[in-house]
Amino acid sequence: MAYPSEDEILRCDSVLTWIDDNFLRNDPYSFKDTPDGFRSTAALIANSLEVDRNGIFCIGSGAIGLSLNPSKAKFGKLKRFDIESDIDLAVISEYHFETAWRDLRKASQPTLGYMEELVRDNISWQRRRLFDGTILAHKLLPALSFGPSWMTALVGVEEHISRLLDREISLGIWIYRDYWSLRNYVSDGLVKCRRGMYE
Repeated sequence: MAYPSEDEILRCDSVLTWIDDNFLRNDPYSFKDTPDGFRSTAALIANSLEVDRNGIFCIGSGAIGLSLNPSKAKFGKLKRFDIESDIDLAVISEYHFETAWRDLRKASQPTLGYMEELVRDNISWQRRRLFDGTILAHKLLPALSFGPSWMTALVGVEEHISRLLDREISLGIWIYRDYWSLRNYVSDGLVKCRRGMYE
């Protein structure tokens, strides 16, 4: 299946249907030249993080070869996936989302003692995203009860992907409450890109 062009992305009629059909796919762009595509990676993530394989997606520019992050669009063009691009992965897990939400709420209580400044900054950023049903896990793992086991597991996932892509990669993990939250998060970026470039 072909990957969409920038024009197709920005001019699609039904944004949510387009995301279902073209963005949240089993054959993400960043894995197109690997022996078994994304299959081994998704299976490894599912086993390592103890989540459902069907709730794992490659997102960001790695999904279709172009970023839907409006802040990365330059000179009227979407940013292309390249050798410097990181790999962003969505993990849909209501259990982990709810657990993380409770952990973050507890960690941000003003009565608690010292909190690492970076974690505090990331929790502050995260507050704006809770209604989106997403948690920026890779930046907040130190504050999550399942953080230690996920940090260990993600080292293996990162090494696996680095071998597959034959380069060092930086891994971003996003926890979504449900498929609806993931799709809406992607659509928000697409709509903002469209507004910034065509309207």
